[in-house]
Amino acid sequence: MKVSFKHLTIGVLLFLGSIIMFTPVGPKLRGYAGRILSYGSTKLKADKTIPASTYDWIVYDLSGYSHALSNEKGKVVFLNLWATWCKPCLEELPDIQMLYDDYGDKVSFLLVTEEKPDRVVNFASQRPYNLPFYLSKKEIPVVFSSSTIPTTYILNKHGKIILAENGVMNWNSAKIRNLLNQLLAE
Repeated sequence: MKVSFKHLTIGVLLFLGSIIMFTPVGPKLRGYAGRILSYGSTKLKADKTIPASTYDWIVYDLSGYSHALSNEKGKVVFLNLWATWCKPCLEELPDIQMLYDDYGDKVSFLLVTEEKPDRVVNFASQRPYNLPFYLSKKEIPVVFSSSTIPTTYILNKHGKIILAENGVMNWNSAKIRNLLNQLLAE
């Protein structure tokens, strides 16, 4: 029996698809692919000062209290866009928690999701995190929008995006700590 190129190609694609979907290698491959595809979108935003209208953005804490981004003017901001269902988002939360433990009184941390409040409240109540989780009820400002999560921005005191990253990062690294120390010293 002779195997055609078409059948061989379909077989290889099914095999690779099975690996991506049903093995522990899959999430890593999907994460890398997502990072590669979204890399340019966040890199273009780095070194960009956010528009004044962005400060009109209002998010809500898990108790329902509003918090305007305008409250963060003049501060270093760590903005993380995430979701409870996003495995890469959950992978980086321990590192963000450690960073928050040391910098939470100096840097404004905003971990923002567009999910339903009850889902996020339930998530937060079952985890050991004391991170400042916020809900965005309106569309995320264009300057922060991203096709993938997690997406994280670090802004300096002048509202300039200094770092923009998609995907899982070690946010508790010496590199990030040095960056925050530099920004705080400005």
